[in-house]
Amino acid sequence: MLTKKKSEIHIYIKNFYLVLLAFVILFGRSFTGLYIFNYRIGEYLILLCLLISIFILFLPYDRLPVKFDKLNFYILKAIVFHFFLTVLLTSGSFLNTYTFKSSSYIWTFSFLYIGLFIMKDLNDNWFVRMVPFFLPLLYILSTIRFPKIIMEFFINNSDKFDFVKASDLLVIYIATNYILRIYYKNSIKDFSYYLISSAIYLPYLLYKSKGAFFPAVLFIIFNLLFYFSFIKNNKLKTILLVLICIPLFFISSFHIYGNFNFTKVGEENYDQLGVDKPLSASTIQENLNSLVNEKNTGDIFYSFFIMDGRLYSQEMMANWRLQIWQDVARDLFYYSDYTEDDRSYLVRIEGERRNDIFYKGFGYNEKLPAMNHWERSGTDGTNENPHNFIIYSLGRGGVLQPLLVTIFHLSILLYWYKKYRNINILLYITPVLMTSFFDASMESVRFPFVYYSFLGLILNEKI
Repeated sequence: MLTKKKSEIHIYIKNFYLVLLAFVILFGRSFTGLYIFNYRIGEYLILLCLLISIFILFLPYDRLPVKFDKLNFYILKAIVFHFFLTVLLTSGSFLNTYTFKSSSYIWTFSFLYIGLFIMKDLNDNWFVRMVPFFLPLLYILSTIRFPKIIMEFFINNSDKFDFVKASDLLVIYIATNYILRIYYKNSIKDFSYYLISSAIYLPYLLYKSKGAFFPAVLFIIFNLLFYFSFIKNNKLKTILLVLICIPLFFISSFHIYGNFNFTKVGEENYDQLGVDKPLSASTIQENLNSLVNEKNTGDIFYSFFIMDGRLYSQEMMANWRLQIWQDVARDLFYYSDYTEDDRSYLVRIEGERRNDIFYKGFGYNEKLPAMNHWERSGTDGTNENPHNFIIYSLGRGGVLQPLLVTIFHLSILLYWYKKYRNINILLYITPVLMTSFFDASMESVRFPFVYYSFLGLILNEKI
């Protein structure tokens, strides 16, 4: 009787978690910003991760409720322990809420273990059956029409209404295709889904963010290599699918960017509600080629140059990131002062060499020095992230922390290789992590929630 009750409770917990995951996938930041008893859903998720992480710190490996890699388990322990050590070394406060806000990327590592536990033995679960529908639903919600009633609900009850971010779209796109590939075993079904979803989503990802577009292209190339034998044995089917996908690609491109006055992403609803439009695609009256040129997508690779010992880019956003990354790294070794020149441009004045920050980082008590300037704080003044997961962990925890983060992910690859004697997991991990090097993704709650949860599903490989 007791065992039956435990089983029922486990089912309820699993389904509750999967419902949360489905809502985060479909509504992103708007959903995690919903207030429940004066706290946002995202804050509750971080608190859950925090408690799990502290629990893991003191948990022996033999008591772990899921079978997973011992190295990964102890690396997670080391990351959590390193956080507490860093707080002590930087004279931080465990009672300061900002400390745990700025360290949220550490706690979200435990989503992997929650995912491993929740995602096992799903088999024909409702969530698995829903996976193929995530991408079509997201495309409809993001680029065709967002239901007014849902929009009003989020505007009234969430701290922010916004469409799903590019980095979140990327991880959902990659995870969906990867999981279907496992489920259908390299059949015409998963291959068709991969080509059609890529044709439709690639223009949208380009529109949303280059940091999501390039990893998507990488995923597409990698996937073609994995599908090589299927393509070779099914030439006619492949040709027919390509012929279908070409017009879909251009239809999606002109819908996102085009010159036919398409109404985007529920803009009419925004007009009625009197809020700012999140997208301005309908004002861009150019064809796909001219828009790509406007985005300077290809020119980024040719825009880099070195001057006075620093790396620059002629592309504005690429240069914005480059300067921040270099400043965060330099600040670990040298005292610096950030001021403005006579044109109000940000200037870093380097001082004496530091002796201790490089190994302990700046901690979690306040903004990183390189971000503590209006030019880098964003239009609303709230940005405090260098838009690079490794650089952020370097600034917060010194040189040891990005090393531990790297080993954490390498241990997953090693575990997979020992189990399956291949490195196919890189098809999922590499492009997802790649976007975290250009965006503030891992430092949120949504991206790691989706990334690690689906990773747990993939590592279980029970579907």
